Amino acid sequence: MIKPDELISKFQYALDNNWGYIWGTAGVKWTAAKQADLEKTTDSDRANSREYGSKWIGHMVADCSGLFSWAFKQLGGYMYHGSDTMWNKYCTAKGKLKDGKRTDGKPLLPGTAVFTYSSETGKRGHVGLHIGGGYVIEARGAYYGVVKTKLTSRPWVEWGELNGVDYSGDAPEPKPDPGPEKGYAEVTGKRVALREEPSTRAAIITRIDTGKTVKLEPDPPKEWDYVSFNGKTGWMMRKFLKEG
Repeated sequence: MIKPDELISKFQYALDNNWGYIWGTAGVKWTAAKQADLEKTTDSDRANSREYGSKWIGHMVADCSGLFSWAFKQLGGYMYHGSDTMWNKYCTAKGKLKDGKRTDGKPLLPGTAVFTYSSETGKRGHVGLHIGGGYVIEARGAYYGVVKTKLTSRPWVEWGELNGVDYSGDAPEPKPDPGPEKGYAEVTGKRVALREEPSTRAAIITRIDTGKTVKLEPDPPKEWDYVSFNGKTGWMMRKFLKEG
């Protein structure tokens, strides 16, 4: 049986290593050749991956349920690649969520899958992993990649404890995440620019998504912070950072 913290660690690995999202994948390295082949397709399911997939060239990629499939395989288990089937056939217990809490009054344990639901299709089109402290790691979409989000900030309406995961030894729900440690900051804006100089007119090195953590460098000027992220250094506006 897989322990919840083992499952969470695999999702954390994908987050820390800036994994991207490509529909239909489950832990593969994305290449220019694969993107070129993708852009020849016309099906609607892959529209966002066609549009934004080039940003993930050189990165590992997975879609939402594909991240579960990859993580279970890494841990010697199996999980179906498809969120609606995960809910229907691979949950040992499940129920509704309201305001980030189980409606049966019991705690939402770390390592529990959380699902969206469409009344139009009658299906669960998206899934993420509750990691505790009111946070979820999810392969959110081709625009975002793998990100950490607040449980209550996203449209999760159902929960499911997954087949092959041992929830029996879990401790009660941990206290909310205190945030990044001192010397680091969490990005709070969407696609915040990392710039070459502390000016909104300066060239953009890269963009960093909500929930990512950057290292603060010393002696920043007013309104800006000099930070490092994934081997790159540059300037970010302080108002988009939650400092530890």
